[in-house]
Amino acid sequence: MPTGVSRWVAGGYVALVGGLAVLGGLTENGRYYLASIVLTLPVGLAALAAVYLARGVLTGIGGLFTDTTLPNGEEPGWLTTGGIVANALLFTAAAVATVLLVERFVRRRRASHGS
Repeated sequence: MPTGVSRWVAGGYVALVGGLAVLGGLTENGRYYLASIVLTLPVGLAALAAVYLARGVLTGIGGLFTDTTLPNGEEPGWLTTGGIVANALLFTAAAVATVLLVERFVRRRRASHGS
């Protein structure tokens, strides 16, 4: 676990990535998603693939019970909301995984240098 200031930095980083993902969904602006991906590399690439998988699952399962498009061609609110929530969760998880990877890297580096 990070300690002191690094704990705040890690928490802020995770919150920033999650917030960017939410903004991307609410504004339908891909730049926010792109920022989330870049900030969480390399784990962000897996999160991006999971976003498409989650969208397919939401559409597939939801389509069993209701229409996935409205008569005017737009998507229903449940699908939009579900997508935003799934994207935020996936990118937040990617940020947490990135923090854990960095901590592990730092720990190993310190151990190998005898510090």
